[in-house]
Amino acid sequence: PAPAPVSRPEPETPIDLAAPFEEKPLAPPLPQPPPRPAPPTVQIQAAPPVQTANGRNQTQLLATLRNAVDENRIDIFLQPMVTLPQRKVRFYEAVTRLRDERDQLIAAEEFISIAEASGLIGRIDNMVMLRCVQVLRRLMVRNKDVGVFCNVAASTLGNSTTFAQCLDFLEANRALAPSLVLEFKQSTFRNLGPAETENLAALAQRGFRFSIDHVTDLRIEPRELADRGVRFIKVPAALLLDPKQASASDIHPSDLSDLLGRFGIDLIAERIEGERAVVDLLDYDVRFGQGFLFAPPRPLRPEGASATGGASPNQAKDIQGSNGSATPSSGATSSAPPPQRITGNAALARRI
Repeated sequence: PAPAPVSRPEPETPIDLAAPFEEKPLAPPLPQPPPRPAPPTVQIQAAPPVQTANGRNQTQLLATLRNAVDENRIDIFLQPMVTLPQRKVRFYEAVTRLRDERDQLIAAEEFISIAEASGLIGRIDNMVMLRCVQVLRRLMVRNKDVGVFCNVAASTLGNSTTFAQCLDFLEANRALAPSLVLEFKQSTFRNLGPAETENLAALAQRGFRFSIDHVTDLRIEPRELADRGVRFIKVPAALLLDPKQASASDIHPSDLSDLLGRFGIDLIAERIEGERAVVDLLDYDVRFGQGFLFAPPRPLRPEGASATGGASPNQAKDIQGSNGSATPSSGATSSAPPPQRITGNAALARRI
């Protein structure tokens, strides 16, 4: 067969190097989104400082607290705890008050959280503990059965330096251990760490007894608390008389006093403000009460530590002056001759 004709390539188009090079995209470009508008400028205003009940913010209150601690303007008020139903004063609770530069009183609820955050609570606890021992010594001159409850913060119990100072002071006053009750919050006992547990055991070994306040629920383990040295539990009267607590706790509130008593713990109903509550609490076998119904916290008298507000007449006689005689009121008139000074032995014999 005849050979196939050979095809000739077509002549290539010459490249003009002088012509500009035109770039062609492989694909059409994607449409660009419209530009976003700039966000509006937001001006953040600083939050106003938290005001306290006396019109101070936290910064001012901290400065007032520091000055009060440095200048020894920490006072204690005494609120009695009475027996039910006799209403005889058995204990006193030391309530802390702070005096500012104008001698205005600031309640503990306002400055305790700031004192704990600033690290001043240890110095305050030491000062209050000293006052409690002084008051207790003066009260026991006339009545050996009286006791004083002294509040201690959780941070003081966990701070090794602060607690060492408290322990040395309590060791020096170990003879008052049966009458000086150290009080802690319920949350403190529920969150005890190794250091707090060891320090609590050191106090118990020296004979000091403990009380629990700020109780928020009735889930209480009396055996465990008794082993740690707890001898008193203060529960708000409204919490004890709340019908919802019967289903929320493992034991009915009416049986709580008897259960605690089996382990040597006394139940104290606090914040009692009405007679109706007293009647209901007697059905619950509550033996001690505290609240404004009996007496509010009152300051110590300048001439002594006998805060007899709300006390029964017999109790008022027990904690009178050293001469053992009552002072008549200024408005009373009597034709009888003025009483003679009675010695201590004569007063004791008359009382017997």
